[in-house]
Amino acid sequence: MLKRIYADNFRCLVNFELRLDPMNLLLGENGTGKTTVFEVLYRLQQFLAGNAKVLNVFPSTELTRWQSSPTQRFELDLSVEGKQYAYSLAIQHDEDRRKARIKKESLLLDRKPLFEFEEGTAQLYHDDLTRGPGYPFDWTQSGLAVLQPRPDNKKLTRFRTELAKIIVASVHPMRMSSESREEESALSRNMENFVSWYRYVSQEHQGAMFQLFQEVAKVLPGFSSFSLKEAGEAKVLKVLMKQPAANGRQQITFDFSELSDGQRSLIALYSVLFALKDQGVSLFLDERDNFVTLRELQPWLSALKDLTGEGVEQTVLISHHPEIIDQLAIPAGRWFERDTNAPSRVSDQPKAQVEGLKPSEAMARGWTA
Repeated sequence: MLKRIYADNFRCLVNFELRLDPMNLLLGENGTGKTTVFEVLYRLQQFLAGNAKVLNVFPSTELTRWQSSPTQRFELDLSVEGKQYAYSLAIQHDEDRRKARIKKESLLLDRKPLFEFEEGTAQLYHDDLTRGPGYPFDWTQSGLAVLQPRPDNKKLTRFRTELAKIIVASVHPMRMSSESREEESALSRNMENFVSWYRYVSQEHQGAMFQLFQEVAKVLPGFSSFSLKEAGEAKVLKVLMKQPAANGRQQITFDFSELSDGQRSLIALYSVLFALKDQGVSLFLDERDNFVTLRELQPWLSALKDLTGEGVEQTVLISHHPEIIDQLAIPAGRWFERDTNAPSRVSDQPKAQVEGLKPSEAMARGWTA
């Protein structure tokens, strides 16, 4: 579970720290930094997943506009089975902002080092936390990301495995097509690759598909199941819908892209919840609730609350939906605020609460922030 995320000198995040529980709801006006926090987490995932260059993941254009410092800093605290991982990254941008290099990178386990990089030298530590080999390394990419799994670095690779289990995504149904040319194990930031991701999870976690179909059928009238059909070198996601007997047809098939924005959003929300619910994933969802009705959203929210901590490791939502706000704002809210051209700040309590009003009503009147 992600316990803490820190960012400094990234867009509106200046010396910014957010601490998280198993269930969280990020609240605040547009432009207060909620989605930016998700973006930091997503980019750190990408940076630690392979051979990405630091300037491609964290370009100089993302430095805080009103600051002159060339250094960006990021930190993640991750709890795994009672053990505490602490990752930190410092990036030095050149004055002309056309180059960047890693100033310092480290990973600690219970405050003891597993990996350190500074001044062009990487230092490894074994699983027993004794000092391992040191060697010169590239300043422009993560030394932690390129390490291959070995019998004596299982604790280090466990951190990368757990970080990859965090799904950071926003529901954008207009960007989802029906066609896929390959399986993809990671869901993209805006779910453009939903069908490719579904291809992967439907093969790797076949046992979860039956329950997924059952849950979708409860909120999508007529829904029967999904199927993947060959279309040349690609596969197309088909949605099978039951028809009334009087129609003379038992079922009709639609391409996924033929469904409404709301139907595609609903299918995506249920898929990320039920397809991986026993895999220890964490869900960081920027939920575009304007596509989904209250009747459709309520059972999904109830299931999400029940599964968090029981199959889903952690849930962090960004939502403006009144139902989600009223259920989660008080017990799980993180309240963001920001003045014009000023850094984001966050609190676990609103500035004021209005007795007798639901949190969503008070927020709509501007009385809680």
